Amino acid sequence: MKNYLGQALWLTLLVLLFLAALSLLPPGITLNGVTLRKMDIFLDIRESEPTPVPADSTTIHPDTLAETALLSLFDSLGRVRPADASLFGKIVEDYTPDQQGLSRFFDAVDAIRTKEQTVRVAFFGDSFIEGDILLGDLRDTLQTLWGGNGVGYVPITSEVARFKRTLTHEYSNWKPYSIVKNFKSGQPFGINGFVYRPKAQASVRYEGADYFKHTRRWTQVRLFYRSDTTVTFTWQMAEMSPQTDSLPATGGQLGIWLGKPNTASTRTFDFQISQPDSNLLVYGATLESGPGIYLDNFSVRGNTGGRLKLINPILARQFDAVQQYQLIVVQLGLNAATPSLDNIGWYEYELDQTFQHIRKCFPETPVLIVSVADRGGKIDGNKTTLPSVPVIATMQRELARKHGFLFFDLFHAMGGPGSMIRYADEYHPPLANLDYTHLTHYGGSIMGYMFTDLFLREQEQYRQKKKQQPAY
Repeated sequence: MKNYLGQALWLTLLVLLFLAALSLLPPGITLNGVTLRKMDIFLDIRESEPTPVPADSTTIHPDTLAETALLSLFDSLGRVRPADASLFGKIVEDYTPDQQGLSRFFDAVDAIRTKEQTVRVAFFGDSFIEGDILLGDLRDTLQTLWGGNGVGYVPITSEVARFKRTLTHEYSNWKPYSIVKNFKSGQPFGINGFVYRPKAQASVRYEGADYFKHTRRWTQVRLFYRSDTTVTFTWQMAEMSPQTDSLPATGGQLGIWLGKPNTASTRTFDFQISQPDSNLLVYGATLESGPGIYLDNFSVRGNTGGRLKLINPILARQFDAVQQYQLIVVQLGLNAATPSLDNIGWYEYELDQTFQHIRKCFPETPVLIVSVADRGGKIDGNKTTLPSVPVIATMQRELARKHGFLFFDLFHAMGGPGSMIRYADEYHPPLANLDYTHLTHYGGSIMGYMFTDLFLREQEQYRQKKKQQPAY
């Protein structure tokens, strides 16, 4: 009988050599359309690297505990360390140099009733916040807690006017320019990324809607514009007869026209510009009844963030001189999240430049970066979170840290991977649309309450820290 032992031994050695060679191949190689998995036949026998032991170990004495705790907040370059991963989406991460990023905001909020102060928040974003789907409930709840009536800043025209619950908004005969659709136009864009030129018989009508308690009525209107000449226009509130007034020339500066009803409050404001004037630029209006808190929605559909650099810092500071914002919130990223995006270097550079620009526009105001929300899609036939979403969220945290901003991880707050798919498929009524990108009105309500709870918890922590500060 023939002995095959030698052949079997050689065959075994050849198989081992083949497997060892596969272990050395880089991951992601595709063969005939099939992606090979990374193999490591030595994984079970490879020794783990030992944990390094410090060269010397010292005992921390009680009198150095405070100093050690303070140093633990910063890395070797003096930057604030990221929060513990278990806290992502549960706290506002404070990367400001003095760790007092929200102090100014909460000081102002606490002074609303004692000093009859008005607090305004500018909320920059994309289609995720348009139509007040998220901010409507958040604004209404905050105004219930801290006062104020009115929706705040409103644009002249709107792509989503028909499904807003905060306002009935009608307009005609305007030429709108935006930082996304008309970014090469050279127009002096306003603080919300828009500017509008009137055509003949240009008109706007705002009417408070009944859905929210605190945006139904207001006591004053401010109209923001720029003009090289004096322009005549007609306006009307509530039961008043039409009034004729003028918008004085502004000499290249931001102009503000103030209007008030002849009653305690109103729920309508109309104005019309009969003759087109190439010198007139209109930016928007505010509908308010102070004191209280107001959230100005600066959403631009399709905005990744880079085009915010088209807002002139000088003009932004002119707006801020009037509005006096106590907090700037920036929530972006959905328009940069795609199934094929595996290199976000371009987007990191874009946001880095944008964050620098925001600081130029609002040099003294705290800035809160809210991460990209979850976004789902189909990959290889399976519904899943787009791979770029958690990468973008991590990158936004690091940029907030770099620029000394505040940061909130919305991606993890809403449930992390797969959350937008669950919002759309598993809840009744659904919290998200079947595009697995945008919230429904009901989902916006839930998220608005989540943000309210977040601010209340942060406010309580701020008050507790303030009590513990020694009196001088």
